Amino acid sequence: MNPKITLAALVALLALAGKAAAGDPSACATLADNTERLACYDEAVGRAHTEAPAPVVVATTPFSARWELDAEDKKGSFLIRPYKPTYLLLGRWSNSPNRLPNSPNPANTGLERTEVDAAEAKYQISFKTKLWEGLVGRHGDLWLGYTQQSNWQLYNKRFSSPFRETDYEPELLAVFRTNLDAGAGFKVKMMSLGFNHQSNGRALPLSRSWNRLVAQVGIERGDFALVVRPWLRLKEDAAKDDNPDITSYLGHGDIQAMWQAGEHGFGVLLRSNLLSGSQPRGAAQLDWSFPIHRNLKGYVQLFTGFGETLIDYNHRQTTLGVGVSLVDWL
Repeated sequence: MNPKITLAALVALLALAGKAAAGDPSACATLADNTERLACYDEAVGRAHTEAPAPVVVATTPFSARWELDAEDKKGSFLIRPYKPTYLLLGRWSNSPNRLPNSPNPANTGLERTEVDAAEAKYQISFKTKLWEGLVGRHGDLWLGYTQQSNWQLYNKRFSSPFRETDYEPELLAVFRTNLDAGAGFKVKMMSLGFNHQSNGRALPLSRSWNRLVAQVGIERGDFALVVRPWLRLKEDAAKDDNPDITSYLGHGDIQAMWQAGEHGFGVLLRSNLLSGSQPRGAAQLDWSFPIHRNLKGYVQLFTGFGETLIDYNHRQTTLGVGVSLVDWL
């Protein structure tokens, strides 16, 4: 070590300290450490030094966490993110299995009775990724979502445990942050508009599919969230329409409510055909997730009405499923 350099550095530090003590704040500008620099300025102007307060942490809201609406939640494009619930029902029981699927289109009517069991397994996987951040100026994001739901005749050993139905649902959504005050502590946090395709990928006569324009309005307050989803079915050629009367059963929208109570999650889905057909039809679904061990949660799902799957769009049943949840609504 060079003693001249060390001595010179010591003299420089003493000079800076002397300037600060003499009330010259310019001496503090060379200090690299933020805390030391602030203390130096306080001392130079004769102010008692106190530590800077901790930064305020902005609470992440449910919709912002899921859709990256606020600046602090932005994570960039092309990352896989949760979308709808992901779960596995090891047991799902129906009071009225659909053994003879049918449709008004003669080409989509099953000619033989299908031997399916009342008990089966069911699972759903769902994820999304952001394709484009900042659709209009710095506002709005473009998302690609994918959901797959399968009903598996796991316990039907007579027919080699086939998959009874698998529904594929890709969609493209433009999502915008709104953050409008709805009163009583509620916020209209987001709105979106997207194209939704849903099909079961099967050949005639069991093929089912439809295309929709789907809007979303997301309302939240604390750990409670509400999604209102109206949709418009896109017309198809009558001869190729697998399910021409699907809106008479599934209607033109649904309402989803989610509530996180500690480690328990509750979901309610309501659907009605009030604007379609003369006969009242609809569906209701209740979901409950609860802690088991660490990140593993139990899952209970109760469904009643029409359209639990596409092949069952015009078949009424009540089902109860029990299993595990990997991703909740919130």
